[in-house]
Amino acid sequence: MPAYTVTTVAPMPNLENLKKQAKQYLRWHRERYYPVAAEIRAALPRFQHLDDNQVLEANFKLSDAQELIARQLGFEGWQALKTGAPAMTDQKKQTVPAPVLSSTSAQLFVTDIKASIEFFTTKLGFGVDFVYGDPAFYGQVTRDNAQSR
Repeated sequence: MPAYTVTTVAPMPNLENLKKQAKQYLRWHRERYYPVAAEIRAALPRFQHLDDNQVLEANFKLSDAQELIARQLGFEGWQALKTGAPAMTDQKKQTVPAPVLSSTSAQLFVTDIKASIEFFTTKLGFGVDFVYGDPAFYGQVTRDNAQSR
């Protein structure tokens, strides 16, 4: 009996879905959805020198969103993605760097300081500066150049 080799190739995402995804990125940018700023900065060279606010204030068109999608999939641009041209920049999806906070202002009144500290440290990446009181009722956390008391 002859041996057979089966090769599977990941299917190319549906172009209509990619167009919808590009429009979603455009909406997120217009709505100033901060997580999208890091993705834009990571994928599009003209935004790499800007901080989150500057990215969200910059002119961002549908063609930019399409280029973002294409580059995330490893293509040089939208046209290369559409034609499936072998103009790949990278075979795997680019990783998005974590956003860097430069400032924050938050005053939180919580009933469970332990749960609040756990949320800030595990979900948001803050570190604990101090916790005050017995039982604890006040504390401060910091991340990057930002502080919250």
